[in-house]
Amino acid sequence: MMKQLIILDDAFQTLNAGRHLLSHTIDFEIPYWKKRTQRIHLNIRITDRWLMVIIAILLIIIGLQWWIPRNNSTTQIDNMLVQMPSKSSVIPASMPASKPINDVLSYIMTHLEDSQNETPQTHQEQRDNFLVQKQLLITKYLIENKASRLDKLSDEELLNLNKEITRLFVDLVLNNVNAQKHVYKYFTDNTDLNKIETSLMEQAKFHVPASIKLAQSALETAYGQRIVDNNYFGIKDKNRKSSLTTTTEYYTALEMQANKSIIMSSTRVVKNGKTLYKCIVKDHFAEYNSPWHSFRSHSVFLSTNKRYSPLFTKGKNYEDWADKIGSTKYGGVGYATSPIYGELLKKIIKRYHLDLLDF
Repeated sequence: MMKQLIILDDAFQTLNAGRHLLSHTIDFEIPYWKKRTQRIHLNIRITDRWLMVIIAILLIIIGLQWWIPRNNSTTQIDNMLVQMPSKSSVIPASMPASKPINDVLSYIMTHLEDSQNETPQTHQEQRDNFLVQKQLLITKYLIENKASRLDKLSDEELLNLNKEITRLFVDLVLNNVNAQKHVYKYFTDNTDLNKIETSLMEQAKFHVPASIKLAQSALETAYGQRIVDNNYFGIKDKNRKSSLTTTTEYYTALEMQANKSIIMSSTRVVKNGKTLYKCIVKDHFAEYNSPWHSFRSHSVFLSTNKRYSPLFTKGKNYEDWADKIGSTKYGGVGYATSPIYGELLKKIIKRYHLDLLDF
């Protein structure tokens, strides 16, 4: 408190010492912009009353600078990525509540087919430009921080780098791919979560490609149009304590028999010579306190589960990840039951050039 009083007293004495100077008349000559030979004469006199107003304003500013709390801690960098909303089922106003999207895979298929004609013929110039600018940013941060690898950067510096990469990606890539409004909003809206920044941070920490994380979240939520209890990745609740949610699964005849208690309806389909049953089911899905917790849970879920360990032998190649993450019926590790899950991931990544974020 003594420190504040000394600061305020010094400020007051300084201002009081200059009181006589400020009370003088000040003349300004301002030339017309059209007729430089003519001038405007201004006469300003700062009276004692105005001087006291100025002193009061300065004292208020100094006081605010002292009392406004500051938090410069870098130990909670992850919290900077997200504003914590309450746990809820999110359905945008543009989507009628009476028509929920239960089959997100069919929705994504239709969206990708409809948007094919919207994609410009070539984006190679934008891709090359982004890659060059991204590498320059990475090199700059490594040199400035005397680090040999990105994982040697502090959390704060890594976050700052990823913020710059995110802005670069939006400016040079997303702004030039003719994305539909709800898709563009999904990737860029930071109201509840900085999705691109978070995916980049998770990539550095858990080695899950940012393109895969973003594509999976987009696929599982229909670009944010179906988010239940902040679950962005369709991860099930093993304890079966959460409320039931309607979704779509693809079963064999044996699997359909084993899961008949949760099946509401089924349709026979044939994919690559295999007979499956597209089933509308009600199942228990994990609930999260915030979108960020869902993104972190997805990273931990993949990196700590032996079932998904083959994914991490593929490096950061998104096509290998997409091919391997799908149904066990088609050689995948079984993250999803859909026979086209990996194919849809690759299409989303290619459509919006999400692979540019992998490194």
